[in-house]
This record gives sequence, structure tokens and C-alpha cells, in this order.
Amino acid sequence: MTAEEHLYLFSTIKGIPANLRKKIVDDRIKEMGLTKYAKKVAGSYSGGNKRKLAVAIALIGNPEIVLFDEPSNGMDPEARRFMWKVLAQISKNKTSSIL
Repeated sequence: MTAEEHLYLFSTIKGIPANLRKKIVDDRIKEMGLTKYAKKVAGSYSGGNKRKLAVAIALIGNPEIVLFDEPSNGMDPEARRFMWKVLAQISKNKTSSIL
């Protein structure tokens, strides 16, 4: 399955209405920097891109709480900084929407 197919599957499982799925899937792919890999089989991804896909899957449906166990483990330093930047931004957005 491709990143796009994984995200569509999980958006269906999490009950996201069909008319919203494309936008949400596209947003998560862009947010995680997976645009050029979106239509490639996920099994062919580097370890870092597999981690990015796993994080994108976890974030589908905007859950209130997400627990990660070393989401940047095995990533190169640049990918690791990118991952933490994305997670910090998501955390900031969630906090500001609560306040």
C-alpha cells in the first residue's frame, strides 16, 4: 500500500466522512513531507519516511491525545529535527485551540 492508501484506510476506520478524506489525507502527506512518496509503496520507504507515515496515521482524525514511543528513533539528524518541529507545531496548535 502507498502512503495515500494507508491514510485513506485509517481515515475510514476512524470515521472521517468521505467528503473530507481527500483534503485530510493530502494535508497529512504535505505536513509530514511525504509528497514525493505519496504514491510509492510504503514498504520501499526509508526508515525515516516510515516513521513519518506512522506519525501521519496517528494524527488522522485529530485525536485529543497521541502517545509516541521515540518517533524519531533511527532517523538522520535532519529528519529528526523536522519530525520534532512538526510535533511541536501540532502541540502548539492544539493548545491554542483549547485556550
